[in-house]
Amino acid sequence: MKKIVFLSAVSFAAVASFSSCIQEEAPNAECDIIEVTLPGDALATAKITNDRVELRVKNNVDISRLAPEFTITDGATIIPASGSEQDFKNAEGNTIRYIVKSEDGQWQKEYTVSILRETPSVYSFSPCEIDLSSDQYAIFREIDQDGYPTMTWASGNPGYVMCGMAPTEAGKAYGSEAKNHIYEFFPTSGVFPEGTSIATDENNTRYFSNGGGYAKPEFIRLVTRSTGFFGLPLNMPIAAGNIFQGVFETSIATKDPLGATKFGELYFRKPVSLNGSYRYKAGEVFTDEKNKVVQGKQDIFSLYALFYETDENLEYLDGTIHELNFKHPNLVAIAMLPDPHESAEWVDFEVPFAFEDGKSIDETKLEDGKYKIGIVISSSADGDYFRGAVGSTLDVKNLEVKYETEENE
Repeated sequence: MKKIVFLSAVSFAAVASFSSCIQEEAPNAECDIIEVTLPGDALATAKITNDRVELRVKNNVDISRLAPEFTITDGATIIPASGSEQDFKNAEGNTIRYIVKSEDGQWQKEYTVSILRETPSVYSFSPCEIDLSSDQYAIFREIDQDGYPTMTWASGNPGYVMCGMAPTEAGKAYGSEAKNHIYEFFPTSGVFPEGTSIATDENNTRYFSNGGGYAKPEFIRLVTRSTGFFGLPLNMPIAAGNIFQGVFETSIATKDPLGATKFGELYFRKPVSLNGSYRYKAGEVFTDEKNKVVQGKQDIFSLYALFYETDENLEYLDGTIHELNFKHPNLVAIAMLPDPHESAEWVDFEVPFAFEDGKSIDETKLEDGKYKIGIVISSSADGDYFRGAVGSTLDVKNLEVKYETEENE
C-alpha cells in the first residue's frame, strides 16, 4: 500500500485540566482529514487542504471501485466510512462528499474528495471560487471539457490571510460592499469580464458567476503587496503575487517559506514549449527582506516551468530550486522566459523546454507516472526571499504547454 501524506492547516488540540490531580482529557473538538491511502499502487499524488481532498490516480485505475482509507483526528468519525468502496466514476464531477465529525460531537467538517483526471496543458483558471475557510481569496481550478476536475492551482494567498491586510484595504475602498471585493487585495487574483458577480451554490461555496455559469477570468493578476506590521518582524515585508502547479503548505510558511512551496503535477506527456501572453509594470521602490530600500534596483517578474522525475526520495521540487540556481539531479528540462521586461502592451511568448545535459524522457517512466510538471509565475522574481517592490503587477493569459504528439514527433 502506498501512502501519500500532505498536512495543510491541520491542527491538533488536547485540553487537560488540573486541580489536586490530573483530570480526564476532554473529548477532541477537531475534525480533520490528516492522511489518505488507497489499496495497492493506485495512488499517484494527493492534496489535502482545508475542505478538499484531491487524489490523482495512475492510468488505467478503475475509479468505479475505489476504497480510500483516511487517517482523521483522534476520536473523530467519518461518513462514508474509511475503507468503504465508492464509485467515483459515476459520481458527479468524480467527487464524493465526506463528513468528519469531532469526538465531542459539537463540530463537523465537510470535505469534497475528488479523483483527478490527467493534468491539463491548456489553462483557463476556471472555475474560480472564494476559499471556504477564510471567505476572502480566490482559488483557481481547471476542469476538462466534460466538467471533470483536473487540477487546482496553488498560490501564497492562504499565507497572506495571516497579515490581515486585504480586508482592511477592501474596507477602505468599498465600505459596506467590501466582502465581495476582498479577493482583489490579495497577491493573486483574477480580472473578470463585465457582468461577473459572486454567487453561492448549494454547498455554500461562493464562486465567480457570469451568464448563469462559472466566469472565466480574462487574465490572472499577480501583485506584490505589503504584509504590514505582521511581516516586518519576520523579515517578510512583502508578499509577491504567485501562482503555481503544486501545493502551498501553510503550516510551515513562516518558518520555511521555500520549502512550503512545492511545485509539480503528474504529467504523462513530453513537453515542448511553454506559451502565453503577459504584461508587466514594476513597483516604484525595491526593498530587501529587512524592508530597506535598495537604490537603483528595479523589480522584475519570473515565469518558468520545471519538468522533473520523482523517485522514492523526492515527491516534489520546492522553492529551494531557486536557491540552487535551478540545478537539481532530478530536473530533466526547464522552460524559463529569457527576457522578462516591463510592457504596457501584451507580450506573446513561446519558450522551449531546454533539457539538462545528458537528460531525456524515459517512455516507461512517463507511462508509469514518474514525471511531474510545475509551472511557476511570480510578480517579483526574488519574492521568495521577500525582496521586491510593492505594487509590481503582472498579468498573464493564454497559458499553455505544448507537448509532443505523433503528428509533430
